[in-house]
Parts: sequence; C-alpha cells; structure tokens
Amino acid sequence: MKSKNIVFVHGLFGWGPGELGGMPYWGHAMEAFKEDFAVHEACCGPVSSFHDRACEVFAQIKGVPVDYGAQHSLNEGHKRTSKRFGGQCFVKDWSEDNPVILVGHSAGAQTCMQLQRLLAEDYWDCGSSAGWIEAIISIAGVLNGSTLPYLLGCDQSTGLLTGPVGHFLGKGVEVIGLAAQGPVKEFYDFKLDQWLGDKTPGNLEDLTSALSASRFAQGEDNLAFDLSLQGCWKANKQFTTHPDTYYLSFVTSQTRKEELFGRQVPEWGLNPLLALSGMYQGVFPGFNEPPIPGWGSGDLTAGKWQENDGAVSSISQRYPFTAGNHPVGGEGVLRREQLETGKWYWEKAEDSTGRRFDHLDVVFGCGLDNAMVEAHQALYRILCARLRDL
Repeated sequence: MKSKNIVFVHGLFGWGPGELGGMPYWGHAMEAFKEDFAVHEACCGPVSSFHDRACEVFAQIKGVPVDYGAQHSLNEGHKRTSKRFGGQCFVKDWSEDNPVILVGHSAGAQTCMQLQRLLAEDYWDCGSSAGWIEAIISIAGVLNGSTLPYLLGCDQSTGLLTGPVGHFLGKGVEVIGLAAQGPVKEFYDFKLDQWLGDKTPGNLEDLTSALSASRFAQGEDNLAFDLSLQGCWKANKQFTTHPDTYYLSFVTSQTRKEELFGRQVPEWGLNPLLALSGMYQGVFPGFNEPPIPGWGSGDLTAGKWQENDGAVSSISQRYPFTAGNHPVGGEGVLRREQLETGKWYWEKAEDSTGRRFDHLDVVFGCGLDNAMVEAHQALYRILCARLRDL
C-alpha cells in the first residue's frame, strides 16, 4: 500500500483525544499501528450528520478550517463554518500519491464513506478525488442502519427524530457517564457550534432547549436520522464503492438465538451498558410498513436483523446492501490470500481472535472488561499486519 497515514474516526456519542479525562475512545487499538503507520485520531460531532462529520474529518486531515458547504448549510439551516477542527494538519501533501487509510467505528464507518464521496466530487475545490483514500476499514459499522434509533425517538415510518431531543442526547450521556465512571452531564462536548454558535450551552438541559428551537431535530441533518434504516438507505444510494479502494468490514455480535421463541437474547459477555438496547433489537418485531424499498424479503426481514452486538444488527455491519452498487468480495479478511480493491470483504471479529465482541469491546469497552483486552489487542495487531502486507 502507498498509505503511510491511518486516521481513526469515532462513532455516535464518541469523543476525541484528551476528552473525558483522557479516557481513550479507541482503547488499545491505535497502539497496534504505530510501528508501521503515522497514526491520527480524528474528532467530530458525536451526534452530527455523516455530512458534517465528514467535513470535520477533512478539515483535520487537510489542516484547514471546517467548511460544511454553502448550499448544504443554507438547506439545513446552520452555519457554514465552525472555529473547531481546524488548526491541525494530520497529513501534509495529502493526495492520490499520498493517500490515507480510514478506520471508522460504528457511525464512523459511514463518515468515512461520506468523506470519500465528497473527495470524489472535489467538494472543497482542492483537486481531490476518491483516490485520496486507499482503504476504508469498518469496525462494527452501521452500514445499513440500526433498529436502535427507533428506541431513541426516531419515527419508524420516516426515520426522523420525532421523540424528545433530550431523550436522544440523554441516553448517550448516560452511557458515557457509566463508561467514564463519573458524571459527564456538565462537561461532555456535543460540538454543535454550527447549530448553536460559539456560546453552546454547557449543560444538558439548556443544550436540549436550544436544539429543540433549532432545525437540528426537524430534518435529516443529524446522526439519529442518518443511523436509521431510512438514513442509511439514502446514504448508500449516494455512496460509491470505488474500484481502487480497499473495503474491509469487521462484524461484532454478542447475542444468541433462543430456540423456544426464535428470538435473540444477550450473551453473558454483553456489556451491561448495552443490555437494554441488545434486548430491544433481539426481539424487534419489524415495522408496520416497509421503512425502505425491499423490506420484507431476503436479508431485509425482522428475524435477520435481530442478531446484534448491543447497538447494531450484525447483518447490517457486513457491507452496504440496502441501496447503491457495492460489489462484495465475500466473507474472510485477515487470512484471505488475496484482497481486491473495489469490493467489500467482511468477517466476524471472533473468527481471528476466538472471542466474541460487543459494540464497545472493539473500542473503549475493553477497558471495562479486562478479559477482553487480549482479544481486542490481537484483533488490531492482525489487522495492522494484513494492511502492511497489501
């Protein structure tokens, strides 16, 4: 591979370096790559849309102020720029000759896909192309959506966030607080300057009130909608699997099928932070009406979507399949003799480590369960070796 730089992109309710008292979002993952690559950790809005997050990642890699685009900002009703995210430059002379590898966890996977889409369009008029990204690695990526957003307030018919904004944000703060083993209500940063300006409220109640008065929750320019089946269907229709890029996906699962009722129930190893959401998805009965075209047959049936990792249906993590043209190379990544560009390859994370992972074990969750540390480290060591040999 030409790439010498690898950029890690966090998911929903994630955080960047130096936040939450220094607790690393990526656990031990980045350590595995430091001998072979220049490693960078991006920070982006934890509830911002794929588009806004991609713009923020671009600004950090390129070392320029963030620009969400004039037309996009006008259409969605927020500012075009933010004082955040600029001022640093991960990669000098970023180009097709000096491309990057992107690793995205959860919503970070589609953030990477959206960034490649914008680069292919030369969205920022800098002469960019899809070739500025040599590989996209999806770690428990929500590639086709999740049924979890409907528990957090998204409408099953439209995917729009119709429930209270405070419920959606509050659930994230609750999980983060338990993970950080302390209160984060007053200092967790949602990075929503484009919506609320420089004086973003510092506490959850005021933030919720301000967002409720904005267009944030009224439209599609937020991560709640983007992670619904409707949001990912729309994204996958716009995304392209480019012929010169590697696409590798790692699937996580921490439920098992209960034979009596045929539903999925959490394994004992599922992180307690994910117990409720894992149970909800494991018994998800389906929709009153099809949420996306094709729902109701094949892989788009409720039963196929019940196996999950506590946050995302396992079937959704393999490769984009609800819309768009995304060729598939097949199952098997780390021990496959040959990987071709322009095709998606996937495998369950347990296949190379012997341990099942939930949605958080592949990132900071390993720090909450010492038994997972060795498998967590092994997964990323093997991945690094695979990338090195391409």
